[in-house]
Amino acid sequence: MSSAVTVREVMTREFLGVSEGDDLLETVELLLDEDADCAVVLRGRDPVGSLNERDALSVLVGETVPNTATVGDVMSDGVVRIASDASLAAAAGAMAREDADWLLAVADEPVGVVSAYDIVAASTIAPTTDDGAFPKVTADSTAYDTQGICETCGTLARDLVNVNGQLVCANCREA
Repeated sequence: MSSAVTVREVMTREFLGVSEGDDLLETVELLLDEDADCAVVLRGRDPVGSLNERDALSVLVGETVPNTATVGDVMSDGVVRIASDASLAAAAGAMAREDADWLLAVADEPVGVVSAYDIVAASTIAPTTDDGAFPKVTADSTAYDTQGICETCGTLARDLVNVNGQLVCANCREA
């Protein structure tokens, strides 16, 4: 993952912001309509929590009456934030430390959301060096790597061999 790529470059700029006093059922409908996994709970412009599918489902097994529930009744407190100019590696590290699926990108105020999907998708783009240039390809870097998934049994193996057009591990070659 290139350290030159920042959160701002891959984040989703449009995110769903709701208030603690918003009706829970209406907010869930909004999440579904917008095809959003979560909503950032704001008090004015200050993020104070989040609402995700699990939070919304908790009302079904809790003591809160769904028809009268508000976002504040079931939201998760706190939001994991990251500076919008932070590197993707820093964002991935923050997600791992905080066990989070997404981070709120902030400058002086919330400016977007970066998800684990965004980071994975960005890391699959052609690799670049820290100065943004594509790395030089050498004869050694184009060598065939024999590690991968066996096409017969589906296990990760280090010594795959092409057998009748399939990459096969040592165990499947012996069978």
